[in-house]
Amino acid sequence: MSRKIVFLLFPKTHLLDLAGPAQVFYEASRMGGSNYQIIYCAANQAIEFAQGATISTVRHETLFLRSGDFVCVPGIDFQSFKLGEMDPVITTIQIWLTKQRQRGVFVGSICSGALILAKLGILDRTKCTTHWKCLNYLKKSFPKCRVQEKRLYCFDNGIFTSAGMTAGIDMSLALIEQWDSPLVAARVAKEMVINVRRPELVDQENIYLDYKNHFNPDVYRAQEILSNNLQTKFTVADLAGELHKSPRHLARLFKDHTGDTMQEYRDRVRIKLGEKLLLHTERSIKEIAVECGFDDTRQFLRLWKKTKGATPKEFRNKTKISVNE
Repeated sequence: MSRKIVFLLFPKTHLLDLAGPAQVFYEASRMGGSNYQIIYCAANQAIEFAQGATISTVRHETLFLRSGDFVCVPGIDFQSFKLGEMDPVITTIQIWLTKQRQRGVFVGSICSGALILAKLGILDRTKCTTHWKCLNYLKKSFPKCRVQEKRLYCFDNGIFTSAGMTAGIDMSLALIEQWDSPLVAARVAKEMVINVRRPELVDQENIYLDYKNHFNPDVYRAQEILSNNLQTKFTVADLAGELHKSPRHLARLFKDHTGDTMQEYRDRVRIKLGEKLLLHTERSIKEIAVECGFDDTRQFLRLWKKTKGATPKEFRNKTKISVNE
């Protein structure tokens, strides 16, 4: 099957938002997937990226697209959008993009590109997401959008939106899974030297990074030890001895710099590991509980239900993606 993948570019597009997804579709064409014809188009014949590079493009009005093709808007400079600098170009593109949607062409965005679709009314009454920095703005400025906060990407009635930056790669791999097969998507991920795609329901937050936004080397070291030794029963006294600190002093430092106790942090990391194992392996719940450092499966189930609001089995089932062909 042949499918056109059209990247609709606006001034100050972010390079990574374009390059990652484009590479996914390029590799899929070479590895047994559909014949993806990648096209870069814009209202003007050349676009300057936010990072300073320039690309020649096809004028949007010259393109003829069919049902099943895909038009994707990569992220743009958020500040420039808020200042209204892109409004003239958005107005120019409106009629054309609306016609493509009516024709059965899939429409999507990466990162802050969702703001452009929202301004055009395409995301009205549609589940959608965007970069975490833009979520509040999207909700307040475009109240008709059904904004999903804790999502890497959303598929709703032929409209595909992703969170920021590398989430566009995850969304593109998910589309390859649906349009081709999971095997093709796995081949692409391997070729691009990345993990198998993250599922749509994964929070944009990253437990391994979000709780390290401090500058205390002792707490960093304690976090590394806890994260890398989930199956070892580290006590506060054990950690303090390894770091040559008193248990009381280390516990206070950890809480002050992360906002969590060491046990709370460790439980967060365990749940994050359990999430990956549930979604990317066929291991049983008991096996996953052991891998995450729990002696008792019931303890894992209680913590999981408290954190996720659903059982591990229910969480697994919710990650199945349905794309309207």
